[in-house]
Amino acid sequence: MGLKSGFRLAAAALAVLVLDACAKPLPEPVAVDSRVERPAIGLALASTPEPFALASEAADRIDLTAPGPARLSIVIGPEQRAGINLIDHIKERKSWFEQAEGGSYLGNRELMTQIGSAFTARGTYAAPGGAVEETWVYAIHPSANRLLTVTYTYPTDESQERVQQLIAALGEIEGIGFPES
Repeated sequence: MGLKSGFRLAAAALAVLVLDACAKPLPEPVAVDSRVERPAIGLALASTPEPFALASEAADRIDLTAPGPARLSIVIGPEQRAGINLIDHIKERKSWFEQAEGGSYLGNRELMTQIGSAFTARGTYAAPGGAVEETWVYAIHPSANRLLTVTYTYPTDESQERVQQLIAALGEIEGIGFPES
């Protein structure tokens, strides 16, 4: 058998395999709606990032859980007439960490998120099951003059991984406006 014949035979075999594969139906995609909307607070998560799962159906907040155990909560405060000073909230949280039993303040950062500028406050404290670490994120609600607070509580030895998860969750927050009163 010549080289040309070998190529023709291989091409024919490949064509049969392709046609056979095309004739088989593709598996049905699994529909997973991971969007979470809370019109009462004018927020949504475009998609629930891994490893989070929705923890409650509460209309006034978004609560997620993650293995570890870990919990992430997104809440908003009341409408404010004057401006909201995010730095003041960081200072209050710093003081809280320093005064908590077994507490330690680990610092803060400024972040640029889809919803605008945000500030973090991170620290540890003694909890009933052992020491935990928390990262608090303070921002202004994207469609109202309200304080938006994201709190992520997780085991103290998982900081790097958990901060990455928090950043992924922050990237999914969207303002959807408030319902008409």
